[in-house]
Amino acid sequence: MPLTATLERQTGRLPAELTSFIGRQAELEQARRLIDGHRLVTLTGPGGVGKTRLAVRAAGLAGDAFRDGVFFVCLSDLTEPSLLAQAICEALGVGERGDRPAAACLADHLADLRVLLVLDTCEHMVDECATLSEALLRSAPELRVLATSRQPLDVMGEYTFTVPPLGGARAPRDTVPDGRECDSVTLFAERAAATVQGWTLTRANRDAVVRLCARLDGIPLAIELAAVQLRTFSLDQVLARLGTHLFQAGGRRTGLQRHQTLRATVDWSHALCSPEERLLWARLSVFAADFDLAAAENICSGDGLDAENVAEVLTGLLEKSIVQRADRGVRVRYRMLDTLREYGAERLAARAGGEAGRMRSRCFDWYAGRLERARKELAGPEQVQWLEWFDCERANVRDVLGRVLPTAHPETVRGAMETLGRFWVLKGVLGEGRHWMDRLLETRDTTGPGWSGMLTMAALASTMQNDLAGGGALLERALAQAQAEGDRAAVADVHFCQGVAALFAGDFDLSLDGLDRADEIYGETGCDDVLSLLVEVFRAVVHLFENDFSAAVEHADRAVRLGEEREEFWVRSYGMLVGGLSLWLAGDLDGAVRRLRRALRTKRDLGDRLGITLGLEAIAGCLCSGGDHVRAARLLGAADRMRESTRTSWFGPYHAVLRDLHIDKTVEALGEARYRAAFEEGERLPLALAIMEALEEPAPASPAAGADGDGASPLTERERQVAGLVAEGLSNRGIAERLTIAKRTADSHVEHILAKLGFSSRAQIAVWISERDR
Repeated sequence: MPLTATLERQTGRLPAELTSFIGRQAELEQARRLIDGHRLVTLTGPGGVGKTRLAVRAAGLAGDAFRDGVFFVCLSDLTEPSLLAQAICEALGVGERGDRPAAACLADHLADLRVLLVLDTCEHMVDECATLSEALLRSAPELRVLATSRQPLDVMGEYTFTVPPLGGARAPRDTVPDGRECDSVTLFAERAAATVQGWTLTRANRDAVVRLCARLDGIPLAIELAAVQLRTFSLDQVLARLGTHLFQAGGRRTGLQRHQTLRATVDWSHALCSPEERLLWARLSVFAADFDLAAAENICSGDGLDAENVAEVLTGLLEKSIVQRADRGVRVRYRMLDTLREYGAERLAARAGGEAGRMRSRCFDWYAGRLERARKELAGPEQVQWLEWFDCERANVRDVLGRVLPTAHPETVRGAMETLGRFWVLKGVLGEGRHWMDRLLETRDTTGPGWSGMLTMAALASTMQNDLAGGGALLERALAQAQAEGDRAAVADVHFCQGVAALFAGDFDLSLDGLDRADEIYGETGCDDVLSLLVEVFRAVVHLFENDFSAAVEHADRAVRLGEEREEFWVRSYGMLVGGLSLWLAGDLDGAVRRLRRALRTKRDLGDRLGITLGLEAIAGCLCSGGDHVRAARLLGAADRMRESTRTSWFGPYHAVLRDLHIDKTVEALGEARYRAAFEEGERLPLALAIMEALEEPAPASPAAGADGDGASPLTERERQVAGLVAEGLSNRGIAERLTIAKRTADSHVEHILAKLGFSSRAQIAVWISERDR
């Protein structure tokens, strides 16, 4: 299960720096001045020069100047330009509204905020980034944008800063005035020491390092790739081989010398790979983001690379720093830097026989197969694992959809989209779901047999974004097709969605009629799809809004029992929520609180932001009824901040009546001024602490006295890195592997962090990181 701190929106946080930041003091100072003086600053330069690292560090230093936060949006794995605004919305926690474009919602959200928005890796959609940035800057007067791109955005008012290479020594034994080494030599020395145990920079080898860094033009990525070769060659051999390769490659390239140097360095690294490593490098470029071993084995094997050898070959690429570990919690994952992935894609495109297209098809088929299995298991004990899997693979799925959706085999597309529809609904990313389903409806003939399931999921997504007319038309088509084919399970799904649509429209009798018909057919067919489990939840909601609280509790309890029987958690916890709301309205305050807290604990473990929002609001209502109005207002404030990132309610627009009831009673008890003060305090409360308060769990101990009193971190830079990885959920072994250190060193770092902060658990470290990074 995810750690508490990971419930805060991860995509918008500045990424943890996993290696030391070398030099760049002058560039940092200039970047800070530019951010202060210009509303749009673009850091430009070739791949591998360090634009992202500089942007992250500069944004972190500038954070105090932006009262509403600094948000980082990595665009490297976004290959669909039309989803740009939505990707930024997710990073900022801006909710989707079915009746408005994501760009408009984003502009509304930012209008009165003082925010620094970091857009990283804009070059592959530079026109879209330029257009959206200009529109946002016009509508939000206190917004600042810091972009990284290999080319300027060319927007009025943009200030471009070309990131230079790392500084080098001016002479073989020249050093900076205070006696420290120059930045490029320091970088090589640190990476070499991490690569080869016991390697150190000495008087004997320093001249060779200086010459090598000069050959590489001070480009950080080129220097790191060269340092890795010390696993195989001596320093003199690296210098000799690299020098020869650069000399040969330089005349073949056009453009800036630094572009030539980096390309030549990557060419040289490629030449040092075995044939199998080169082949895997090329094929791994089909992944837009990080990937796991199973995907690599199934997609990238064959035609010169046996599946059983992929792990060994992948290890070789890891040792050469072509591939990096990118674990997510306990899941072992891998990734390539953008520059190296692009190089691999070029190599793949150059291979004969249309291999690039074939690899993309294999990639889609692999994910389609995983989705087919997920649909069968999404309502059972494997549910949590599948939801986590979707979080990990979402960028890869999005990328492959954009490439093959118009041409993939109809049956494969239908099955994949039906299951993806369930994931998009369960995870609350309905805007993205509608984007792909609309794309499919526009580009494929969906009038033939087999399309009713996809049409039904498209209708459900439309309904939940309050597009009742559009959803209704799709449901009519889906029902006609399902009935014509005699597909009883598909007919049941349509009736279920008709019941949900009627609930959103406020027709409770019609809603129950649709749900009853769906339940009857589900029972006849023995279907245990996740949608079938939701029938009882929605029946409970309808009875709740009809003020039949005993019936609502009865159906909610049945939803919980069905979830327990199948060992699933997502539907079960919604049953707890509706049951708790019903008991609260029926006057059973103690029973309501018990159920709601059980539900909130589960939603926290699942990372279900919509469920957490509903749980906080419901517990706030109970606190209000119990006379604890200040805490009620604080939780309402925390829930309101969450609501900005969800917008959608599983329970329809009528649920807002209950929320207004909480607010009215709390304002009446406290008065407007006291209510507003407590509410705003809740808005600022880190989510992890808000949940702890709602659950009456003890808050983490404060850091040791004085440790943070001057605003500086009590931790060293390395300890800060380790703490960030603890917050991501990594074990000490995982931290050691990520940072290329011994496990006992990671153990020691964690022990020191606990001692310095006065904490006793890793969860407290996670909460501390969450608070500092807000």
